[in-house]
Amino acid sequence: MNVHQLRRWSDRAEGSLRSSSEAARNGANALYSTAMNHPTAATAVVLGTGVAAALLWLANRNGTFSSKRKQVLARVRSKPARSRKMARAATS
Repeated sequence: MNVHQLRRWSDRAEGSLRSSSEAARNGANALYSTAMNHPTAATAVVLGTGVAAALLWLANRNGTFSSKRKQVLARVRSKPARSRKMARAATS
């Protein structure tokens, strides 16, 4: 590899980083100006995101449907069947 190739790649990477940074800055500025112009919409978005995050946290804390199902199946399968002695005692 020669120095000219490395310099060319470095220039390309710098150019793409610069354009990415400019696009991110423009997006952030647009978002900020929209939030400042429409405060109720911004508040609704923040509250909605908070509620969604809380629901996801609750669902993960309590366990997913499949994990609860596995727990119930394990509990049911681990129960010993009634022994014959208990069955006879119950009928007598």
